[in-house]
Amino acid sequence: MRYYNQSLTGKQKRVLDNISLYIKAKGEPPTLDELRQNLGFKSIRTVTQYLEALEKKGHIIRRKHMRRNIELRAVDAEGRTAMLVSVPVVANVGCDDLSVFAQEQNDEFLQVDKQIVDEASGEIVAVRAVGDSMADAGVKSGDYILVQFTDKVKSGDRVAAIIGDMVTVKRLERRQGVTILYPESKDPKYKPIVLSENFKIAGRVLCIIPAAVAELEDVVAVPDEEWR
Repeated sequence: MRYYNQSLTGKQKRVLDNISLYIKAKGEPPTLDELRQNLGFKSIRTVTQYLEALEKKGHIIRRKHMRRNIELRAVDAEGRTAMLVSVPVVANVGCDDLSVFAQEQNDEFLQVDKQIVDEASGEIVAVRAVGDSMADAGVKSGDYILVQFTDKVKSGDRVAAIIGDMVTVKRLERRQGVTILYPESKDPKYKPIVLSENFKIAGRVLCIIPAAVAELEDVVAVPDEEWR
């Protein structure tokens, strides 16, 4: 099982990172005013609004009646401490056809189990699925897909492929020198894509994070063995 926390905006991540760095440096959490000064905010209310969002998403706990009341929280579904790292959401990918262009999404991050990053060599990013041609593989439109940047893939792997200036996620098959990307859906409108020379395998799919999971307040366990 792998554990995931709710997604963060870039600004929320900045606040959370600042709290974490302060605790590592000082051995205690910052006060509201210290956090306001560190982040360059004009008002305490701005700080408390970010803290409310981080608490709602399960990243911190605020203890009542304490001056330094911020406590980092990263626990799994069984109450054990989980080591989390931030993974940037960098693009939308088409899971229907190739009509969806990759677009940079610099203001969103997912907090994922550090073990995933440790087990996979190379950079890992998250992309957001668009379309339902991979529905039988458990990918629905709006879900997040963790992708490891690598060209070391084999037949049967789910991959993120760049074709021209567009990106898609499909199951890879190589047969007698021909590379084919297969949809995984019973809907006959989705067809295999036979690749020409104008393509690149960007990476291997590690696992998916359903959109519903990314919106939960607590860290949630998601099975990923089928993606290995």
